[in-house]
Amino acid sequence: THSTRSTYTRSYPLVFVGTRDGILDLANVPQENRNNAMLNNHTFVLIGILTALALKVKDLSFVLSFAGATMGNALIYVFPALMFRSAVKNMDGDVAASLKGEVNFAMFAAVLGVVMGAIGVKMALDAL
Repeated sequence: THSTRSTYTRSYPLVFVGTRDGILDLANVPQENRNNAMLNNHTFVLIGILTALALKVKDLSFVLSFAGATMGNALIYVFPALMFRSAVKNMDGDVAASLKGEVNFAMFAAVLGVVMGAIGVKMALDAL
């Protein structure tokens, strides 16, 4: 429908800029080196890669199921547990035994999330 198309076309720049900047961060490109010419060149290259992938991939169900299995489980189970463990580790003074127990439970939940993600990845690969 029109509203769906409008949502995709208007939100794409936000997602794309975040992706491009994330790639530049992973490549350790300093902020002071990121001028307009360099950003434009990386934008054209990245759009070319994405377009080539779009021409090659005919069925997005694999991409969506794989991303859901990996990133969905990571965002719901793994990352929060790791952040909680880090927050408790950085606390000053004595940490209550109950908090240590909660950290253990959170890490157990993270392991379950990894297992569920692995099952989802296997199911996505089997569907190919």
